[in-house]
Amino acid sequence: MTRVVELSERTRLDNARFFGDRIHDVPRRAITQGLATICRARSILLLASGAGKADALAAALGGPVSADVPASVLQRHADVTVVADRAASERMV
Repeated sequence: MTRVVELSERTRLDNARFFGDRIHDVPRRAITQGLATICRARSILLLASGAGKADALAAALGGPVSADVPASVLQRHADVTVVADRAASERMV
């Protein structure tokens, strides 16, 4: 399901850096999709950049499929392309 969600204050504060540190410019709502909707796509492109994504990428692609790591469901999709820089892929085995 695709829907509009309210962003938490923490999320807005974390993303203020992308808006010149002006919290009043950070959107209050976002569009989100559930995993079932995403997995119905014919093909999926997963982008990962930076060392801060290394653990998440390794868990999503190299660990067990688990509710603890929602992106791990992509392991079951027939057509996923992963584009990751060296830093993001440093924990991939």
